[in-house]
Amino acid sequence: MILLANARFYRFDGTSDRWQRHAALAIEDGVIRSLDARDVGAGIERIDLEGATVLPAFADCHVHLDGTGYFAGDRSLSAVRSYAQYADAVARPPRDGPLLYAGQYDDGLWADGRAADALPLERYHAAVRAMVVRIDSHSCIVNRNALAWLALDPGTNGIERDPEGAPTGRLFFDANWRAQAAFMAAFPAAMRADAEARAIGLAVSRGALHLHAQLLGLSRDAYAQEVKRLHASRAKVHPKICEPDAQLAVELGLPYIGGDVFLDGSLGSCTAALCEPYAGERGRGALRMSDDALLGYFAQAEALGVAAGVHAIGDAAIEQCIRTWERVLAGKPSQRGARHFIEHFEMASDEHIDACARMGIYLSMQPQFDATWGNHDGMYDDRLGTSRKRRMNALARIVRSGAVLCGGDDSPVCPLDPLAGMQACLDHHEPEQRLTAHEALALYTVNAARFGYAETQTGNLEPGLAADLVVLDRDPLDGARFADCTVRQTWRDGNVVFDSNESRAS
Repeated sequence: MILLANARFYRFDGTSDRWQRHAALAIEDGVIRSLDARDVGAGIERIDLEGATVLPAFADCHVHLDGTGYFAGDRSLSAVRSYAQYADAVARPPRDGPLLYAGQYDDGLWADGRAADALPLERYHAAVRAMVVRIDSHSCIVNRNALAWLALDPGTNGIERDPEGAPTGRLFFDANWRAQAAFMAAFPAAMRADAEARAIGLAVSRGALHLHAQLLGLSRDAYAQEVKRLHASRAKVHPKICEPDAQLAVELGLPYIGGDVFLDGSLGSCTAALCEPYAGERGRGALRMSDDALLGYFAQAEALGVAAGVHAIGDAAIEQCIRTWERVLAGKPSQRGARHFIEHFEMASDEHIDACARMGIYLSMQPQFDATWGNHDGMYDDRLGTSRKRRMNALARIVRSGAVLCGGDDSPVCPLDPLAGMQACLDHHEPEQRLTAHEALALYTVNAARFGYAETQTGNLEPGLAADLVVLDRDPLDGARFADCTVRQTWRDGNVVFDSNESRAS
Protein backbone atom coordinates (compact mmCIF):
# COMPACT_ATOMS: atom_id res chain seq x y z
CA MET A 1 0.00 0.00 0.00
CA ILE A 2 1.08 3.58 -0.70
CA LEU A 3 -0.44 6.87 0.45
CA LEU A 4 -0.51 9.91 -1.83
CA ALA A 5 -0.64 13.09 0.23
CA ASN A 6 -0.21 16.88 0.17
CA ALA A 7 -2.48 17.31 -2.84
CA ARG A 8 -6.10 17.96 -3.77
CA PHE A 9 -7.90 14.74 -4.73
CA TYR A 10 -11.27 14.98 -6.48
CA ARG A 11 -13.99 12.33 -6.44
CA PHE A 12 -17.19 12.72 -8.46
CA ASP A 13 -20.34 12.58 -6.33
CA GLY A 14 -23.23 11.35 -8.46
CA THR A 15 -25.81 12.61 -5.99
CA SER A 16 -24.79 16.25 -6.33
CA ASP A 17 -23.15 15.96 -9.78
CA ARG A 18 -20.17 17.76 -8.29
CA TRP A 19 -16.54 16.91 -7.65
CA GLN A 20 -15.78 16.61 -3.93
CA ARG A 21 -12.29 17.39 -2.61
CA HIS A 22 -10.30 15.01 -0.38
CA ALA A 23 -6.89 15.30 1.27
CA ALA A 24 -5.28 11.89 0.61
CA LEU A 25 -5.55 8.76 -1.48
CA ALA A 26 -4.43 5.25 -0.55
CA ILE A 27 -3.59 2.65 -3.23
CA GLU A 28 -3.12 -1.08 -2.74
CA ASP A 29 -2.39 -3.57 -5.53
CA GLY A 30 -3.28 -0.99 -8.17
CA VAL A 31 -6.71 -0.23 -6.63
CA ILE A 32 -7.92 2.82 -4.72
CA ARG A 33 -8.57 1.75 -1.12
CA SER A 34 -9.44 5.01 0.61
CA LEU A 35 -9.52 8.80 0.39
CA ASP A 36 -8.90 9.19 4.12
CA ALA A 37 -5.37 9.03 5.54
CA ARG A 38 -6.81 7.79 8.82
CA ASP A 39 -7.67 4.47 7.16
CA VAL A 40 -3.99 3.77 6.57
CA GLY A 41 -1.81 2.20 9.24
CA ALA A 42 1.68 3.19 10.31
CA GLY A 43 4.71 2.34 8.23
CA ILE A 44 3.02 2.83 4.84
CA GLU A 45 5.01 4.48 2.07
CA ARG A 46 3.96 8.12 1.76
CA ILE A 47 4.40 10.09 -1.49
CA ASP A 48 4.32 13.88 -1.14
CA LEU A 49 2.74 15.43 -4.26
CA GLU A 50 3.78 18.95 -3.29
CA GLY A 51 0.40 20.63 -3.55
CA ALA A 52 -0.63 19.13 -6.88
CA THR A 53 -4.18 18.35 -8.02
CA VAL A 54 -5.15 14.73 -8.64
CA LEU A 55 -8.06 13.79 -10.92
CA PRO A 56 -9.18 10.55 -12.56
CA ALA A 57 -7.12 9.82 -15.67
CA PHE A 58 -8.72 11.39 -18.72
CA ALA A 59 -10.36 9.69 -21.67
CA ASP A 60 -10.43 10.65 -25.32
CA CYS A 61 -13.66 9.22 -26.69
CA HIS A 62 -12.78 9.59 -30.38
CA VAL A 63 -9.20 9.28 -31.59
CA HIS A 64 -7.45 7.97 -34.69
CA LEU A 65 -4.19 6.61 -33.33
CA ASP A 66 -2.65 5.80 -36.70
CA GLY A 67 -3.39 9.24 -38.16
CA THR A 68 -2.23 10.97 -34.98
CA GLY A 69 1.07 9.13 -35.17
CA TYR A 70 1.52 9.58 -38.92
CA PHE A 71 1.00 13.34 -38.68
CA ALA A 72 3.28 13.88 -35.69
CA GLY A 73 6.17 15.84 -37.18
CA ASP A 74 7.05 16.79 -40.73
CA ARG A 75 3.97 15.20 -42.30
CA SER A 76 1.70 17.74 -40.59
CA LEU A 77 0.58 20.83 -42.52
CA SER A 78 -1.53 22.12 -39.63
CA ALA A 79 0.51 25.30 -39.15
CA VAL A 80 -0.10 26.46 -42.72
CA ARG A 81 -2.16 29.68 -42.94
CA SER A 82 -1.98 30.64 -46.64
CA TYR A 83 -1.62 29.05 -50.04
CA ALA A 84 1.99 30.21 -50.30
CA GLN A 85 2.82 28.51 -46.99
CA TYR A 86 1.01 25.39 -48.19
CA ALA A 87 3.02 25.26 -51.40
CA ASP A 88 6.24 25.64 -49.42
CA ALA A 89 5.29 23.09 -46.75
CA VAL A 90 4.33 20.41 -49.28
CA ALA A 91 7.97 20.28 -50.38
CA ARG A 92 9.21 19.09 -46.96
CA PRO A 93 7.40 15.90 -45.80
CA PRO A 94 9.49 12.70 -45.89
CA ARG A 95 8.84 10.08 -48.54
CA ASP A 96 8.09 6.48 -47.63
CA GLY A 97 9.55 4.58 -50.56
CA PRO A 98 7.27 5.24 -53.54
CA LEU A 99 4.77 7.20 -51.40
CA LEU A 100 4.50 10.76 -50.15
CA TYR A 101 1.81 11.12 -47.48
CA ALA A 102 1.01 14.28 -45.54
CA GLY A 103 -2.02 16.10 -44.22
CA GLN A 104 -3.74 18.33 -41.68
CA TYR A 105 -4.05 21.36 -43.93
CA ASP A 106 -7.16 23.46 -43.24
CA ASP A 107 -7.73 25.90 -46.07
CA GLY A 108 -10.82 27.15 -44.24
CA LEU A 109 -8.40 29.02 -41.96
CA TRP A 110 -6.25 30.56 -44.72
CA ALA A 111 -6.19 34.35 -44.72
CA ASP A 112 -5.95 34.61 -48.52
CA GLY A 113 -9.17 32.69 -49.21
CA ARG A 114 -7.50 30.32 -51.67
CA ALA A 115 -8.05 26.57 -51.71
CA ALA A 116 -5.43 23.82 -51.64
CA ASP A 117 -4.69 22.12 -54.96
CA ALA A 118 -2.37 19.57 -56.55
CA LEU A 119 0.13 21.95 -58.16
CA PRO A 120 2.78 21.72 -55.38
CA LEU A 121 2.51 17.91 -55.44
CA GLU A 122 3.29 17.93 -59.15
CA ARG A 123 6.12 20.42 -58.67
CA TYR A 124 7.95 18.59 -55.87
CA HIS A 125 6.80 14.97 -55.98
CA ALA A 126 5.84 14.07 -59.54
CA ALA A 127 8.00 10.92 -59.46
CA VAL A 128 6.18 9.32 -56.50
CA ARG A 129 2.56 8.66 -55.55
CA ALA A 130 1.68 11.71 -53.46
CA MET A 131 -1.35 12.50 -51.27
CA VAL A 132 -2.21 15.28 -48.85
CA VAL A 133 -5.28 14.86 -46.67
CA ARG A 134 -7.50 17.71 -45.46
CA ILE A 135 -7.70 18.11 -41.67
CA ASP A 136 -11.15 16.48 -41.51
CA SER A 137 -10.05 13.51 -43.71
CA HIS A 138 -13.20 13.92 -45.82
CA SER A 139 -11.29 15.13 -48.86
CA CYS A 140 -7.76 14.75 -50.16
CA ILE A 141 -5.51 15.81 -53.00
CA VAL A 142 -3.38 13.46 -55.10
CA ASN A 143 -0.92 13.98 -57.92
CA ARG A 144 -1.27 12.48 -61.41
CA ASN A 145 1.06 9.60 -60.53
CA ALA A 146 -1.14 8.59 -57.61
CA LEU A 147 -4.32 9.03 -59.61
CA ALA A 148 -3.05 6.68 -62.29
CA TRP A 149 -2.02 4.11 -59.65
CA LEU A 150 -5.42 4.30 -57.96
CA ALA A 151 -7.16 3.52 -61.25
CA LEU A 152 -10.50 4.80 -59.98
CA ASP A 153 -13.48 4.13 -62.20
CA PRO A 154 -14.21 7.45 -64.01
CA GLY A 155 -17.76 7.30 -62.67
CA THR A 156 -16.67 7.14 -59.01
CA ASN A 157 -18.50 9.75 -56.96
CA GLY A 158 -16.25 12.59 -55.79
CA ILE A 159 -13.62 13.01 -58.53
CA GLU A 160 -13.39 16.77 -59.07
CA ARG A 161 -12.85 17.80 -62.69
CA ASP A 162 -11.87 21.06 -64.38
CA PRO A 163 -14.05 22.72 -67.07
CA GLU A 164 -12.41 20.52 -69.72
CA GLY A 165 -13.31 17.35 -67.77
CA ALA A 166 -9.78 16.51 -66.57
CA PRO A 167 -9.33 15.41 -62.93
CA THR A 168 -7.91 18.19 -60.75
CA GLY A 169 -6.53 15.79 -58.13
CA ARG A 170 -9.09 16.83 -55.49
CA LEU A 171 -11.14 13.85 -54.26
CA PHE A 172 -14.31 13.77 -52.18
CA PHE A 173 -16.95 11.21 -51.11
CA ASP A 174 -16.27 7.65 -52.37
CA ALA A 175 -13.21 8.66 -54.37
CA ASN A 176 -11.58 10.15 -51.28
CA TRP A 177 -12.15 7.08 -49.10
CA ARG A 178 -11.01 4.63 -51.75
CA ALA A 179 -7.84 6.64 -52.29
CA GLN A 180 -7.03 6.87 -48.59
CA ALA A 181 -7.74 3.17 -48.08
CA ALA A 182 -5.34 2.31 -50.91
CA PHE A 183 -2.58 4.42 -49.35
CA MET A 184 -3.17 2.89 -45.90
CA ALA A 185 -3.01 -0.62 -47.37
CA ALA A 186 0.30 0.22 -49.05
CA PHE A 187 1.99 1.16 -45.76
CA PRO A 188 3.92 -1.64 -43.99
CA ALA A 189 2.23 -3.00 -40.85
CA ALA A 190 5.26 -1.91 -38.81
CA MET A 191 4.74 1.69 -39.92
CA ARG A 192 1.16 1.60 -38.62
CA ALA A 193 2.26 0.07 -35.30
CA ASP A 194 4.97 2.72 -34.87
CA ALA A 195 2.46 5.49 -35.57
CA GLU A 196 0.04 4.09 -33.00
CA ALA A 197 2.81 3.79 -30.39
CA ARG A 198 3.78 7.45 -30.93
CA ALA A 199 0.15 8.48 -30.53
CA ILE A 200 -0.26 6.49 -27.32
CA GLY A 201 2.91 8.06 -25.91
CA LEU A 202 1.52 11.49 -26.71
CA ALA A 203 -1.84 10.59 -25.18
CA VAL A 204 -0.50 9.52 -21.78
CA SER A 205 1.69 12.63 -21.67
CA ARG A 206 -1.54 14.65 -21.93
CA GLY A 207 -3.27 12.62 -19.20
CA ALA A 208 -5.37 10.61 -21.67
CA LEU A 209 -5.17 7.01 -20.49
CA HIS A 210 -8.52 5.77 -21.88
CA LEU A 211 -8.58 5.92 -25.68
CA HIS A 212 -11.57 5.11 -27.88
CA ALA A 213 -9.59 4.24 -31.00
CA GLN A 214 -11.36 4.34 -34.38
CA LEU A 215 -10.26 1.45 -36.62
CA LEU A 216 -11.11 1.68 -40.32
CA GLY A 217 -10.46 -0.10 -43.60
CA LEU A 218 -8.87 -3.35 -42.36
CA SER A 219 -9.59 -6.99 -43.07
CA ARG A 220 -11.31 -9.15 -40.45
CA ASP A 221 -8.04 -10.79 -39.45
CA ALA A 222 -6.25 -7.42 -39.32
CA TYR A 223 -8.94 -6.02 -37.03
CA ALA A 224 -8.41 -8.95 -34.66
CA GLN A 225 -4.65 -8.33 -34.64
CA GLU A 226 -5.18 -4.61 -34.02
CA VAL A 227 -7.51 -5.26 -31.08
CA LYS A 228 -4.99 -7.64 -29.52
CA ARG A 229 -2.07 -5.23 -29.95
CA LEU A 230 -3.97 -2.20 -28.65
CA HIS A 231 -5.19 -4.08 -25.59
CA ALA A 232 -1.54 -4.82 -24.77
CA SER A 233 -0.44 -1.17 -24.96
CA ARG A 234 0.33 1.06 -21.97
CA ALA A 235 -2.94 2.93 -22.42
CA LYS A 236 -6.39 1.46 -21.82
CA VAL A 237 -7.75 1.29 -25.35
CA HIS A 238 -11.37 0.78 -26.41
CA PRO A 239 -11.12 -0.40 -30.05
CA LYS A 240 -14.06 0.92 -32.10
CA ILE A 241 -14.24 -1.04 -35.35
CA CYS A 242 -15.89 1.27 -37.85
CA GLU A 243 -17.90 -1.32 -39.78
CA PRO A 244 -21.71 -1.68 -39.80
CA ASP A 245 -21.48 -5.31 -38.69
CA ALA A 246 -22.37 -6.04 -35.07
CA GLN A 247 -21.50 -9.72 -35.47
CA LEU A 248 -17.85 -8.70 -35.86
CA ALA A 249 -17.95 -7.14 -32.39
CA VAL A 250 -19.39 -10.35 -30.97
CA GLU A 251 -16.62 -12.41 -32.57
CA LEU A 252 -13.94 -10.15 -31.08
CA GLY A 253 -15.55 -9.88 -27.65
CA LEU A 254 -16.30 -6.16 -27.92
CA PRO A 255 -19.46 -4.54 -26.51
CA TYR A 256 -19.55 -1.87 -29.23
CA ILE A 257 -19.21 -1.47 -32.99
CA GLY A 258 -18.97 1.57 -35.19
CA GLY A 259 -17.90 5.08 -34.47
CA ASP A 260 -16.83 6.35 -37.83
CA VAL A 261 -19.53 4.45 -39.71
CA PHE A 262 -20.23 7.38 -41.97
CA LEU A 263 -23.75 8.67 -42.42
CA ASP A 264 -22.24 11.80 -43.97
CA GLY A 265 -18.98 13.70 -44.36
CA SER A 266 -17.64 16.95 -42.88
CA LEU A 267 -18.56 20.61 -42.94
CA GLY A 268 -15.09 21.74 -43.95
CA SER A 269 -15.18 19.59 -47.10
CA CYS A 270 -18.89 20.44 -47.66
CA THR A 271 -19.76 16.74 -47.60
CA ALA A 272 -21.81 16.68 -44.36
CA ALA A 273 -25.48 16.13 -45.22
CA LEU A 274 -27.58 19.25 -44.60
CA CYS A 275 -31.32 19.90 -44.76
CA GLU A 276 -30.65 23.32 -46.31
CA PRO A 277 -27.77 24.11 -48.72
CA TYR A 278 -24.37 25.35 -47.64
CA ALA A 279 -23.70 29.06 -47.94
CA GLY A 280 -22.16 30.10 -51.22
CA GLU A 281 -23.82 27.58 -53.56
CA ARG A 282 -21.82 24.59 -52.30
CA GLY A 283 -24.69 22.11 -52.42
CA ARG A 284 -25.99 20.29 -49.36
CA GLY A 285 -23.65 17.32 -49.04
CA ALA A 286 -24.94 13.75 -49.21
CA LEU A 287 -26.00 10.83 -47.04
CA ARG A 288 -23.62 7.88 -47.21
CA MET A 289 -26.07 5.09 -46.22
CA SER A 290 -29.59 4.30 -47.35
CA ASP A 291 -32.40 4.16 -44.80
CA ASP A 292 -32.71 0.39 -45.33
CA ALA A 293 -29.00 -0.24 -44.80
CA LEU A 294 -28.96 1.83 -41.64
CA LEU A 295 -32.07 0.08 -40.33
CA GLY A 296 -30.42 -3.29 -40.89
CA TYR A 297 -27.28 -2.20 -39.04
CA PHE A 298 -29.13 -0.80 -36.03
CA ALA A 299 -31.59 -3.71 -35.81
CA GLN A 300 -28.78 -6.31 -35.92
CA ALA A 301 -26.82 -4.48 -33.21
CA GLU A 302 -29.82 -4.14 -30.90
CA ALA A 303 -30.73 -7.81 -31.37
CA LEU A 304 -27.19 -8.82 -30.38
CA GLY A 305 -26.97 -6.35 -27.49
CA VAL A 306 -24.04 -4.57 -29.13
CA ALA A 307 -23.76 -0.77 -28.89
CA ALA A 308 -23.82 0.65 -32.41
CA GLY A 309 -22.35 4.00 -33.34
CA VAL A 310 -22.35 6.25 -36.37
CA HIS A 311 -20.67 9.42 -37.57
CA ALA A 312 -23.35 12.08 -38.09
CA ILE A 313 -22.49 15.77 -38.41
CA GLY A 314 -25.06 17.49 -40.61
CA ASP A 315 -28.69 17.92 -39.53
CA ALA A 316 -29.92 15.67 -42.35
CA ALA A 317 -27.62 12.85 -41.22
CA ILE A 318 -28.60 13.29 -37.58
CA GLU A 319 -32.26 13.26 -38.57
CA GLN A 320 -31.77 10.00 -40.49
CA CYS A 321 -30.03 8.47 -37.48
CA ILE A 322 -32.69 9.54 -34.94
CA ARG A 323 -35.53 8.48 -37.24
CA THR A 324 -34.00 5.01 -37.61
CA TRP A 325 -33.36 4.57 -33.89
CA GLU A 326 -36.98 5.52 -33.23
CA ARG A 327 -38.02 2.60 -35.44
CA VAL A 328 -35.64 0.11 -33.84
CA LEU A 329 -36.09 1.14 -30.20
CA ALA A 330 -39.73 2.28 -30.39
CA GLY A 331 -38.62 5.55 -28.81
CA LYS A 332 -37.31 3.91 -25.62
CA PRO A 333 -33.87 2.90 -24.26
CA SER A 334 -32.34 -0.33 -25.51
CA GLN A 335 -34.08 -3.38 -24.05
CA ARG A 336 -30.72 -5.19 -24.19
CA GLY A 337 -28.92 -2.46 -22.25
CA ALA A 338 -26.80 -1.49 -25.26
CA ARG A 339 -25.26 1.98 -25.09
CA HIS A 340 -25.84 3.06 -28.69
CA PHE A 341 -24.08 6.28 -29.67
CA ILE A 342 -23.63 9.08 -32.17
CA GLU A 343 -20.26 10.62 -32.93
CA HIS A 344 -19.88 14.38 -33.55
CA PHE A 345 -23.59 15.42 -33.46
CA GLU A 346 -22.63 18.98 -34.46
CA MET A 347 -25.85 20.25 -36.08
CA ALA A 348 -28.42 18.71 -33.75
CA SER A 349 -31.77 20.37 -33.10
CA ASP A 350 -33.55 20.51 -29.74
CA GLU A 351 -35.80 17.69 -30.95
CA HIS A 352 -32.78 15.53 -31.82
CA ILE A 353 -31.26 16.14 -28.38
CA ASP A 354 -34.44 15.30 -26.52
CA ALA A 355 -34.89 12.11 -28.56
CA CYS A 356 -31.39 10.97 -27.64
CA ALA A 357 -32.06 11.62 -23.95
CA ARG A 358 -35.31 9.68 -24.15
CA MET A 359 -33.74 6.68 -25.93
CA GLY A 360 -30.51 6.66 -23.93
CA ILE A 361 -28.33 7.42 -26.97
CA TYR A 362 -24.83 8.42 -25.86
CA LEU A 363 -23.34 11.50 -27.54
CA SER A 364 -19.60 11.54 -28.23
CA MET A 365 -18.61 15.08 -29.17
CA GLN A 366 -15.50 17.18 -29.72
CA PRO A 367 -15.60 20.57 -27.96
CA GLN A 368 -12.41 21.63 -29.74
CA PHE A 369 -14.45 21.77 -32.96
CA ASP A 370 -16.13 24.88 -31.59
CA ALA A 371 -12.81 26.35 -30.46
CA THR A 372 -11.34 25.78 -33.93
CA TRP A 373 -14.24 26.72 -36.22
CA GLY A 374 -16.86 28.56 -34.12
CA ASN A 375 -15.10 31.91 -33.91
CA HIS A 376 -16.39 35.01 -35.72
CA ASP A 377 -15.87 34.66 -39.50
CA GLY A 378 -14.60 31.12 -38.95
CA MET A 379 -15.39 28.00 -40.94
CA TYR A 380 -18.87 27.57 -39.44
CA ASP A 381 -19.77 31.12 -40.49
CA ASP A 382 -18.39 30.56 -43.97
CA ARG A 383 -20.06 27.19 -44.57
CA LEU A 384 -23.35 27.73 -42.72
CA GLY A 385 -23.92 31.41 -42.00
CA THR A 386 -24.31 33.03 -38.60
CA SER A 387 -27.81 31.77 -37.79
CA ARG A 388 -26.97 28.08 -38.18
CA LYS A 389 -23.56 28.53 -36.58
CA ARG A 390 -25.19 29.67 -33.35
CA ARG A 391 -26.90 26.28 -32.98
CA MET A 392 -23.73 24.22 -33.38
CA ASN A 393 -22.36 21.88 -30.69
CA ALA A 394 -25.09 22.60 -28.13
CA LEU A 395 -23.15 21.25 -25.14
CA ALA A 396 -25.10 22.83 -22.28
CA ARG A 397 -28.45 22.03 -23.91
CA ILE A 398 -27.39 18.38 -24.11
CA VAL A 399 -26.30 18.24 -20.47
CA ARG A 400 -29.58 19.81 -19.38
CA SER A 401 -31.54 17.22 -21.40
CA GLY A 402 -30.11 14.35 -19.35
CA ALA A 403 -28.37 12.69 -22.30
CA VAL A 404 -24.90 11.31 -21.55
CA LEU A 405 -22.33 13.60 -23.17
CA CYS A 406 -18.75 12.37 -23.63
CA GLY A 407 -15.66 14.29 -24.73
CA GLY A 408 -13.01 13.60 -27.34
CA ASP A 409 -10.73 15.41 -29.76
CA ASP A 410 -10.99 13.43 -33.03
CA SER A 411 -7.20 13.61 -33.18
CA PRO A 412 -5.50 14.29 -35.55
CA VAL A 413 -8.35 16.64 -36.57
CA CYS A 414 -7.83 18.48 -33.26
CA PRO A 415 -4.88 18.04 -30.89
CA LEU A 416 -5.01 14.98 -28.64
CA ASP A 417 -5.38 17.09 -25.53
CA PRO A 418 -8.32 16.58 -23.12
CA LEU A 419 -7.38 19.69 -21.14
CA ALA A 420 -7.84 21.75 -24.31
CA GLY A 421 -11.18 20.03 -24.89
CA MET A 422 -12.35 20.86 -21.36
CA GLN A 423 -11.29 24.46 -21.80
CA ALA A 424 -13.28 24.62 -25.04
CA CYS A 425 -16.37 23.55 -23.06
CA LEU A 426 -15.98 26.63 -20.87
CA ASP A 427 -15.20 28.97 -23.80
CA HIS A 428 -17.99 27.97 -26.22
CA HIS A 429 -18.71 30.72 -28.77
CA GLU A 430 -22.32 30.83 -27.53
CA PRO A 431 -22.33 31.77 -23.81
CA GLU A 432 -25.54 29.81 -23.11
CA GLN A 433 -23.84 26.61 -24.33
CA ARG A 434 -20.85 26.87 -21.98
CA LEU A 435 -20.32 24.22 -19.33
CA THR A 436 -18.98 24.59 -15.82
CA ALA A 437 -15.57 23.17 -14.94
CA HIS A 438 -17.28 20.37 -12.99
CA GLU A 439 -19.40 19.43 -16.02
CA ALA A 440 -16.49 19.61 -18.44
CA LEU A 441 -14.35 17.29 -16.33
CA ALA A 442 -17.17 14.74 -16.18
CA LEU A 443 -17.24 14.50 -20.01
CA TYR A 444 -13.67 13.21 -20.06
CA THR A 445 -13.83 10.96 -16.98
CA VAL A 446 -16.98 9.49 -15.41
CA ASN A 447 -19.17 9.87 -18.51
CA ALA A 448 -16.45 8.42 -20.70
CA ALA A 449 -16.13 5.42 -18.38
CA ARG A 450 -19.85 4.72 -18.78
CA PHE A 451 -19.48 5.07 -22.54
CA GLY A 452 -16.80 2.36 -22.46
CA TYR A 453 -18.78 0.02 -20.15
CA ALA A 454 -16.01 0.59 -17.59
CA GLU A 455 -17.64 2.59 -14.79
CA THR A 456 -17.29 -0.31 -12.32
CA GLN A 457 -13.55 -0.42 -13.03
CA THR A 458 -12.32 3.14 -13.55
CA GLY A 459 -13.23 6.77 -14.30
CA ASN A 460 -13.43 8.14 -10.75
CA LEU A 461 -11.33 8.38 -7.60
CA GLU A 462 -13.57 5.94 -5.80
CA PRO A 463 -12.51 3.13 -3.44
CA GLY A 464 -12.59 -0.15 -5.32
CA LEU A 465 -11.78 1.37 -8.71
CA ALA A 466 -8.44 1.17 -10.51
CA ALA A 467 -5.88 3.77 -9.47
CA ASP A 468 -5.96 5.50 -12.87
CA LEU A 469 -4.90 9.07 -12.10
CA VAL A 470 -3.62 12.27 -13.58
CA VAL A 471 -1.54 14.68 -11.50
CA LEU A 472 -1.77 18.36 -12.49
CA ASP A 473 0.33 21.30 -11.40
CA ARG A 474 -2.74 23.42 -10.56
CA ASP A 475 -6.44 23.09 -9.80
CA PRO A 476 -8.94 23.67 -12.66
CA LEU A 477 -11.84 23.16 -10.21
CA ASP A 478 -10.64 26.07 -8.08
CA GLY A 479 -10.02 28.92 -10.51
CA ALA A 480 -7.22 27.70 -12.78
CA ARG A 481 -7.91 27.40 -16.49
CA PHE A 482 -7.77 23.86 -17.85
CA ALA A 483 -5.62 25.19 -20.69
CA ASP A 484 -3.03 26.50 -18.23
CA CYS A 485 -2.64 23.20 -16.38
CA THR A 486 0.34 20.94 -17.00
CA VAL A 487 0.24 17.16 -16.62
CA ARG A 488 2.94 16.12 -14.15
CA GLN A 489 2.13 12.42 -14.09
CA THR A 490 -0.28 9.85 -15.50
CA TRP A 491 -0.92 6.65 -13.52
CA ARG A 492 -2.36 3.35 -14.66
CA ASP A 493 -3.42 0.76 -12.08
CA GLY A 494 -1.25 2.40 -9.41
CA ASN A 495 1.85 2.67 -11.63
CA VAL A 496 3.27 5.82 -13.23
CA VAL A 497 3.17 5.53 -17.04
CA PHE A 498 4.19 9.16 -17.66
CA ASP A 499 6.29 11.51 -15.55
CA SER A 500 7.09 14.98 -16.87
CA ASN A 501 10.34 15.18 -14.87
CA GLU A 502 11.64 11.99 -16.47
CA SER A 503 10.54 13.21 -19.91
CA ARG A 504 12.46 16.46 -19.48
CA ALA A 505 15.51 14.58 -18.27
CA SER A 506 15.45 12.30 -21.31
